Amino acid sequence: MRDFVYERNGSLFSPTTWAGSPWAEGLQHGGPINALFALAAEEAAQASDLQVVRMTVDLIRPVPRIPLALSWHFTRQGRRLANVEAQLNHPKTEELISRAQIALLRPQEQASPTIQTAPPDLATPEAFPAIEFIPKAVRSHVPPGFHMSFAVRLGQDDAGPAAWITSPLDLLPGTPMSPLQRSAAVADLTFALCQQTLRQAQSNPDNEWGPPSINVDTTLYWERAPVGDWFGFRPGLVTAQQGIGVIDASMGDVQGRLGRSVQATLIQEAEPPSDRS
Repeated sequence: MRDFVYERNGSLFSPTTWAGSPWAEGLQHGGPINALFALAAEEAAQASDLQVVRMTVDLIRPVPRIPLALSWHFTRQGRRLANVEAQLNHPKTEELISRAQIALLRPQEQASPTIQTAPPDLATPEAFPAIEFIPKAVRSHVPPGFHMSFAVRLGQDDAGPAAWITSPLDLLPGTPMSPLQRSAAVADLTFALCQQTLRQAQSNPDNEWGPPSINVDTTLYWERAPVGDWFGFRPGLVTAQQGIGVIDASMGDVQGRLGRSVQATLIQEAEPPSDRS
C-alpha cells in the first residue's frame, strides 16, 4: 500500500487503498473526506486572508471509493468574515456525495487572549500508553483503509480520560497533510475514541455500549491554528437516546487546548453498517 491517500488531477481526487473504510469494501473512510474539505477550507482561507474557525461536514450518503470532484465557493465574503460551501460530487453524474460548511474569521494579532471555564489541557501523548485501536484479530476481518494507519494512545490525567491519535499518511504523493487537514481527518474518530477512553476509565474495555454506531456528521471548531501531527480528544458529553447519539469533545494538540469536535451518530441495528441514508 502506498503511503498517501489521494492522487490529484486538478479538482479530481482519486483514492488509494488508504482511503478505504472498515464498513464495507469499496467505500471511503470519513477521515480522508474531512481532510479534503479541510484542504478546500485552506484554499478559501488563502484566497481571503482569513483563518479557518469552523467546519461542518455532512456525510449525506456512503462515499464510494472512486475519483471525486472537489469544489468550493464563497457564500459570503467580507473583510473580517467569510462563509464557504464545499462539495464532493460524482465527476460524471455530478451527484452530490458530501458537503461542508466552513466559517472563516480575521484574527487580530494585538488582541489579548481570553479563556473562561475552559477544560484543562491534555497531558502530552507521551504520557499515555499506546494501544492497538484495531486489534490484530479484527484486522483480517475488515477491509484495508485509513483506519489501519492510526497510532493511538489512551489514558487518564488529572482531569480524566483522554485519547491522542495520529496518522502518518500523506494526503497526496510527497505532500504531507497539514495540521488542519490531519486534525480534521482524525476527528472523524471522535465518537469511537471517546467511547473507548470511557470504557478504559471504567476498567471494562470489553463493554460493548450497545449496538455499533456511525457518525453522520462532524463539526470542528478551531480556536487557533493547529500544530503538529498528534491530536487529543477529551469527552465532555456522550449520550445515546432513542437510537441517536451525540458526542461533544474538547480537542487539543501539543501546544494545549485547540477547540472542539461535535458529532451526531446513528445507532446501527436492523440496517447494514454501510448505510448512512
